[in-house]
Amino acid sequence: MDYTTMTSWTRMVWDGVKVYGLDANALFEEVGLDPGLLADPDARYPMAKLVKLWTHALDRTGDPCLGLTVATQWHPTTWHALGYAWLASRTLEDALKRLARYSSMITTAGECQLEERTQDFRLVVQLQESEAPRPDAAADSVLGTIVHMCRVSFGADFKPLRVCFTHSGVGCRQKRQEFFGSPIEYESKENRIDFDKDSLRRPLPFANSALAHANERIIAEYLPRLELGTAASRVKTLLVDLLPSGEATEGGLAASMNLSRSSLQRRLRDEGTTYRAILQEVRCELAEKMLLEGEKSLNQISFLLGFADLSAFSRAFKRWTGAAPSTYRESTS
Repeated sequence: MDYTTMTSWTRMVWDGVKVYGLDANALFEEVGLDPGLLADPDARYPMAKLVKLWTHALDRTGDPCLGLTVATQWHPTTWHALGYAWLASRTLEDALKRLARYSSMITTAGECQLEERTQDFRLVVQLQESEAPRPDAAADSVLGTIVHMCRVSFGADFKPLRVCFTHSGVGCRQKRQEFFGSPIEYESKENRIDFDKDSLRRPLPFANSALAHANERIIAEYLPRLELGTAASRVKTLLVDLLPSGEATEGGLAASMNLSRSSLQRRLRDEGTTYRAILQEVRCELAEKMLLEGEKSLNQISFLLGFADLSAFSRAFKRWTGAAPSTYRESTS
């Protein structure tokens, strides 16, 4: 498979090398990348040339901590609609779930998996092997970008519980420690970030479920063009469309995806989720959206989301958000 990455994310490297006073255009052209594509939101670069770009950039800057410099160049458009969906997320848990679900939009050269454990959350970043060795700075930039994004949403004082790298960390340990502000494990079996539950579940000040939902629709339109929509992302898109009509069932969604129900369940399980989990997430997001719009009564919302009665909806919504639907509507009006 020919792995690719959005050029908009690669722009972070372009901006990063400029910090060192280098000619970014010349560097890109030197490794065979057209810098003109950086302005095209749908363009993608091949992974092989990106590995070469990292190697040349490290050589030119002479800075083994280049990846951390690159991580701070993030802008919402860096990740297309996913960047704005992240910023509009209700909590960091929701933001990281979106990252895990739609990471293929950003790059096909890796994937993220968010796991809830008893005491914490664990985000594992799996990077595909490349023909040429991937420099340590590339992994630094990926994990660094995620933590930087958490700080943009949560606050500058945000710190993960632990950060793990598969590389040895030689040449940049002190600056890496200063950047993350958390215990760092080197030569780990995986690239990983551990988060405490309280931080990930604290409501974010700039959450906007309607905006998050709108950008997810853009993502849903993008993924088929890339032919990389995961089973989870396809199920979520179908649920958003069908749930209000009362026509959403697990078997029906499987059939519309040309899968048997058991095949769909297996695919979702392989992606670390279930139909029930996605259904709950979509119900919560649609409920928040309709409550914010203020056009439907609580009974109507309960019916449209497939609940047996208003009390069942109210209990579920309070479990999701910590507030009753009526309280939530009043607090956002």
